[in-house]
Amino acid sequence: GFAKPLWAGAPLGDERVFVLEQNTRLVRVIVNGVVQATPFLNLSSKANSGGNERGLLGMTFHPDFANNGYFFVQYTAGASPGKTVVERYTANPPTANTVALNTNKVIFEVDQPFSNHNAGDIAFGPDGYLYIPLGDGGSGGDPGCRAQKPGNALGKLLRVDVDTIAGVPYVVPADNPFL
Repeated sequence: GFAKPLWAGAPLGDERVFVLEQNTRLVRVIVNGVVQATPFLNLSSKANSGGNERGLLGMTFHPDFANNGYFFVQYTAGASPGKTVVERYTANPPTANTVALNTNKVIFEVDQPFSNHNAGDIAFGPDGYLYIPLGDGGSGGDPGCRAQKPGNALGKLLRVDVDTIAGVPYVVPADNPFL
């Protein structure tokens, strides 16, 4: 009964299963084998649904989700070509089966020159940093050579520290060779 599911997972030690649906822009939660009627997160008012390479594209839980309730999503927004957005949301308490949109904090945004090649899955590495893959910005063959330009975020795998001082969405780790 899922509509174009792209990801399923759970925070460490959590019995629930979370399923991300690309085109409906919903994250659904399964509790004791039953899909809950109310979505865990509904981004239909923020994310677009167009095509195979847009919409709600990635989700991951903070390594300390059980204590802070933080999870992160990556989606495309705006009229085509739009932009890629990474946001943090807070489940309060972490055991909640629904999350309000107003718990968001924008971590990262980048404009997309075309509506395809948006990438999407995000994850925390064993180093505790958030990894954000970004497609090359679209069209075919990266006509803007964005992936080849160090100063352009597109076509890269970004590694950021989201456990930063208050008010700052992320910092680039000091050991990044391209800092």
